[in-house]
Amino acid sequence: MTYKQWAQEYLDTADILNERVRGLVQYRKTAPAKELRELNFRIGTMRSMYIDCVKTASDLSGRKGEV
Repeated sequence: MTYKQWAQEYLDTADILNERVRGLVQYRKTAPAKELRELNFRIGTMRSMYIDCVKTASDLSGRKGEV
Protein backbone atom coordinates (compact mmCIF):
# COMPACT_ATOMS: atom_id res chain seq x y z
CA MET A 1 0.00 0.00 0.00
CA THR A 2 1.28 3.44 -0.85
CA TYR A 3 0.88 6.58 1.22
CA LYS A 4 -1.46 7.92 -1.44
CA GLN A 5 -3.74 4.87 -1.10
CA TRP A 6 -3.64 5.15 2.66
CA ALA A 7 -4.51 8.85 2.44
CA GLN A 8 -7.46 7.98 0.20
CA GLU A 9 -8.77 5.56 2.82
CA TYR A 10 -8.74 8.39 5.35
CA LEU A 11 -10.56 10.67 2.90
CA ASP A 12 -13.17 7.98 2.27
CA THR A 13 -13.71 7.66 6.00
CA ALA A 14 -13.96 11.45 6.30
CA ASP A 15 -16.69 11.45 3.63
CA ILE A 16 -18.66 8.80 5.54
CA LEU A 17 -18.35 10.79 8.76
CA ASN A 18 -19.40 14.00 7.02
CA GLU A 19 -22.52 12.37 5.59
CA ARG A 20 -23.43 10.98 9.00
CA VAL A 21 -22.98 14.41 10.59
CA ARG A 22 -25.24 15.95 7.97
CA GLY A 23 -27.92 13.40 8.76
CA LEU A 24 -27.65 14.02 12.49
CA VAL A 25 -27.82 17.79 12.00
CA GLN A 26 -31.00 17.35 9.96
CA TYR A 27 -32.46 15.05 12.59
CA ARG A 28 -31.54 17.48 15.36
CA LYS A 29 -33.92 20.05 13.86
CA THR A 30 -36.91 17.85 14.73
CA ALA A 31 -35.50 15.77 17.58
CA PRO A 32 -37.12 15.77 21.00
CA ALA A 33 -35.50 18.16 23.47
CA LYS A 34 -34.34 15.27 25.67
CA GLU A 35 -32.13 13.97 22.81
CA LEU A 36 -30.42 17.25 21.95
CA ARG A 37 -27.57 16.96 24.42
CA GLU A 38 -26.58 13.51 23.18
CA LEU A 39 -26.99 14.53 19.54
CA ASN A 40 -24.78 17.57 20.03
CA PHE A 41 -22.14 15.39 21.67
CA ARG A 42 -22.26 12.87 18.82
CA ILE A 43 -22.11 15.60 16.19
CA GLY A 44 -19.14 17.24 17.89
CA THR A 45 -17.30 13.96 18.22
CA MET A 46 -17.86 13.03 14.59
CA ARG A 47 -16.80 16.49 13.40
CA SER A 48 -13.60 16.12 15.37
CA MET A 49 -13.01 12.70 13.84
CA TYR A 50 -13.68 14.17 10.37
CA ILE A 51 -11.10 16.90 10.90
CA ASP A 52 -8.56 14.34 12.14
CA CYS A 53 -9.14 12.16 9.07
CA VAL A 54 -8.71 15.07 6.66
CA LYS A 55 -5.55 16.24 8.44
CA THR A 56 -4.08 12.74 8.47
CA ALA A 57 -4.90 12.28 4.78
CA SER A 58 -3.17 15.55 4.00
CA ASP A 59 -0.09 14.52 5.96
CA LEU A 60 0.05 11.12 4.28
CA SER A 61 -0.45 12.44 0.76
CA GLY A 62 2.69 14.55 1.16
CA ARG A 63 4.83 11.46 1.67
CA LYS A 64 6.31 9.23 -0.97
CA GLY A 65 6.91 5.52 -1.10
CA GLU A 66 5.14 2.60 0.44
CA VAL A 67 3.93 2.01 3.95
